[in-house]
Amino acid sequence: MSDTTIEGPVLIFGGCGFLGHHLVREFARATPTPKIFVVDVNTERNRNPDATYLTANILQRDEIAKIFQQVKPQVVLHTISPNPFEVNRSILEQVNVIGTDNIIQCAKAVGTVRAFLYTSSSSVVHNQRQPMIEATEDLPVLLSPAQPEYYSHTKALAEKLVLASNRQYDMLTAVVRPAALYGPGDGQMTINVTKQALTGRANIRFGDKSYLYDTCYVENCTYAQTLIVKALLEASTSAPLPGDKKVEGEAFFVTNDEHIPFWNLARLVSELLGSPVPDDQVRNIPIWFMKTFALLGSWLYWIFSLGRKQPKLTPWVIRLLTMERTLCIDKIKTRLGYRPKFNNRQGWEKAIEWAVPEIKAEKGGKTA
Repeated sequence: MSDTTIEGPVLIFGGCGFLGHHLVREFARATPTPKIFVVDVNTERNRNPDATYLTANILQRDEIAKIFQQVKPQVVLHTISPNPFEVNRSILEQVNVIGTDNIIQCAKAVGTVRAFLYTSSSSVVHNQRQPMIEATEDLPVLLSPAQPEYYSHTKALAEKLVLASNRQYDMLTAVVRPAALYGPGDGQMTINVTKQALTGRANIRFGDKSYLYDTCYVENCTYAQTLIVKALLEASTSAPLPGDKKVEGEAFFVTNDEHIPFWNLARLVSELLGSPVPDDQVRNIPIWFMKTFALLGSWLYWIFSLGRKQPKLTPWVIRLLTMERTLCIDKIKTRLGYRPKFNNRQGWEKAIEWAVPEIKAEKGGKTA
C-alpha cells in the first residue's frame, strides 16, 4: 500500500487550520507531488506555496459544488470542526453535521472522488463518565443521550454520514480518530501545557493518581492519514478486501502508541525547557476542591456572559483530566503498517520550538 502514488488532485477542507496545514505539508512532500487545493473560510493563514487556496463556507452547498466542479479531486480530506469546547449547539450541528453532509453530497455528485477521509475524534466512543481503557474501534459510537457531550455527538453523526457513503459513486470512505492532537500551530493543548511549564506550574496534579492518557503528535496523524488515503485508492481499483483487512468503510484510532500519565505532560515540557520537576515536588490538589472551584467559576461565567461563554476549567474538564483515557491502535498497525514517526518526547521537542516564541510574543517577551 505504501507504494501507491497519489496522482489526482487532493482537496483539503480546513487546510489552513492546525491539522489541515500539516496535511498540506505532508502531501507537498510526496513524490510526485499531487496538485493540492485547500478550502477554508480564512485562507490568509498557514499558507503553503505548493497549494492553491479557495475561500468558501462549507455551509453553502452551492459554493462547495462549484469548487468540486473546478478541482475535480481524486482525494478529499475533511478536517473542519469547531473547537471541542464550543458551547453553541447550533454551531456544532451546522459545521459538523450539515457542513459534512454538504461536502459528501458534492463529492458524490462530481464523480471523480475515489478516496474520502474524515477527521473525527476518539471521544465518539467515550461516555465521558467512566475511564476509557485500551479502547478499540469495536466499541459502539455513542449518540445523545448516551453521549453527554454535544461536540462528540455531532462528530459521531458526521462519522455515520461518511461511512454510510462508502462505495457510493465509486467513492471509498474512511474515518480517522486521533487522540489529543498537539504540535506546532496548536493553540489549545500545546499552548496550555507549555504555559503551565513556563509559569512554574508543572508540579501541580489534580488528585493523587497518575491517570494514563494518549496523545498524538500532529505529524504522526498526517502520516497515518496518508496511509489510509493510499489504501483507499488501492482498494478503489480492486474487489473489497476481507473484513479483517478492510480500510474502506472503517474508522481508525491513531496515537503516538505510548501511554503517558496526563500530569507528566507538563513535567516533560518543563524538563525539555531545562527545569525538571522531581517527584517530591509534585503537589496533589484534591479533586473535590477543583470540582467545587470549577463549578463556581462556571456559574460566574454563565451569569456575567448571559450563558454565552464558559471558562477553560469546567467540572466536565476536571472529570476528563482525572480519568484514564487510552486507546488501542492495533487495527491501524495491523492493516496499514502504521508506526509513529515521533514519540511523545520528540513530538513535544518540536511543539515547544513553536510554542515558546508564540507565548513570548503574546506576553510581550515575558514568559511568566
